[in-house]
Amino acid sequence: MSNEPNIKKYPHLLPNLEDWPIYKFSQDRDSFIKKVSNDVIQFFSKYSPEDLDQTLAKTIYQEKQRIKSNPWKADPPNEMQFFRKLQNEYNDNHQFSNKTDRNMESVSRLIKRYTIEITGQFNHKTFLFARKLLTLFFHTMFYPLGKSFFKSTAKKREQLLSVMRINGEIDQLRLLSKDHTIVMVPTHSSNLDSILVGYMIDSITGLPAFSYGAGLNLYDSEFFGFFMNRLGAYRVDRRKKNLIYLQTLSSYSKLSVMRGVHTIFFPGGTRSRSGEIENKLKLGLLNSLLLAQRQLIENNESRKIVLVPVVLTYESVLEARSLILQHLKSTGQEKYTARDRASSIGQYFSFIRRFLTKGSHVYMSFGKPMDVFGNYLTDKAESIGHSGKIIDLKDYFIRQGDFVIDSQRESIYTKELGEKIVEQFNKSNYILPAHLVAYCAFQLLIRMNPGQDIYSLVQLPEEEFAFPKRAFKQLCKEVIALLIKLNQEEKLILPELLTQDLDVVIEDGIRNLGIYHIKRPLVIDQFQRLISEDFLSLLFYHNKLSHLKLEDMIIWDHISLVQEELAD
Repeated sequence: MSNEPNIKKYPHLLPNLEDWPIYKFSQDRDSFIKKVSNDVIQFFSKYSPEDLDQTLAKTIYQEKQRIKSNPWKADPPNEMQFFRKLQNEYNDNHQFSNKTDRNMESVSRLIKRYTIEITGQFNHKTFLFARKLLTLFFHTMFYPLGKSFFKSTAKKREQLLSVMRINGEIDQLRLLSKDHTIVMVPTHSSNLDSILVGYMIDSITGLPAFSYGAGLNLYDSEFFGFFMNRLGAYRVDRRKKNLIYLQTLSSYSKLSVMRGVHTIFFPGGTRSRSGEIENKLKLGLLNSLLLAQRQLIENNESRKIVLVPVVLTYESVLEARSLILQHLKSTGQEKYTARDRASSIGQYFSFIRRFLTKGSHVYMSFGKPMDVFGNYLTDKAESIGHSGKIIDLKDYFIRQGDFVIDSQRESIYTKELGEKIVEQFNKSNYILPAHLVAYCAFQLLIRMNPGQDIYSLVQLPEEEFAFPKRAFKQLCKEVIALLIKLNQEEKLILPELLTQDLDVVIEDGIRNLGIYHIKRPLVIDQFQRLISEDFLSLLFYHNKLSHLKLEDMIIWDHISLVQEELAD
């Protein structure tokens, strides 16, 4: 993988939208819903009468509790009436000798409801409109406002290439997408992630549109719901933990990728509240990909499911403060008491000025394409085993010459795949100067307040603390040296921008860190002191490097913590 991001715009592989897999899939939506429903019904038909009865009873109870305790505007209409009726059916079923058959009918009806709820659509006219609308939106958000605001949409798309950067093996990805199904598995830190990945895939890599999972809560907004309903999104309701819903979602995922629909899903399941790179993945949907690959091989189809780990890196995550607050409340409980100090009028005006006049960058780094077992692929989609030789995926599913279903073995394969994705997340993480300075500043805060845990540190009054500049610069130099060492050991990919003049790197990092926050995580104040206006958001961006455990490698004797600098 190249260290530096791409500024090239690739032509569309399929210029005609009606040739896109997602368009053809949407045209066949009704029959696909039936196919998913039948697949799930077949799964539960293998249950014993007692297990089926228990599963249905538990599902009805969980759903009624969800509707009472946590209703959403986007919920399907008449939900409570539906489940009350289902409860009555379940009670009546026990009065008949064919109770199991009647239970299966109730389960089938619920499966169909879930399948219709999950399955999205794709409208090519809406897509073309959204392409223009998102160009305007992202141009306003990431590109400095000026005369360029009045440029054409095509010119704006061209200008966005300077602030939306992609690095990785794009040529190989384009090649593999022609005959195989691409499944992108990105990191997740912002509600913008889905539309941003989709936009960058379309506008830069030239790949056809991808299907993607969107949280049902996002459909609370009629505006966003309108577009997501028509842009290939399938709905995911994370409140639903019952087995029938989860199996329906798994079957949907399996059958859609078997159909050849390129897909995006976030293996972390939800946004990273701490700001860290995800290291614990939801294995359910990953397992559905393995099942899909097995079915393709059994059907003698040559198509492979190609997983591509993707790391999204922002200089400013709009929800950073609220996310880290949620994380601290969840992990700290009684140790953390939320506080919120009012922002000054000057801070608000400064925020508006930055938003209108400053730009921000976003980076999308592709990890190495791999098969569903974590083996890397050649340009011809040949799987390369640990020995470096080409291997046949059929061997993973065969025992003594026959295809076998071994759930325990496949769960191990899925776990190993998750570990390989996390490994690629860590290696493909695009480290920005903004994250470097945040990491170094918060490490100084920890060092200069010994004995205090994270929950105490973020509640310290920011106005009473300034970072010693000499120590800060020394620490930045030390950390960059450690990053260079890790890069040489091929444990991460170090962007060349971090090897520039140290003063330039630090200035760039401070200037761009959390540029769209009202309270800046790190800033040079009017007295030329290096301060933080918000330790919470500083911690969020610090955590972008926390997975590297650099603090265990830092030689603190090299860092001169001169206390007098705090009084500058």
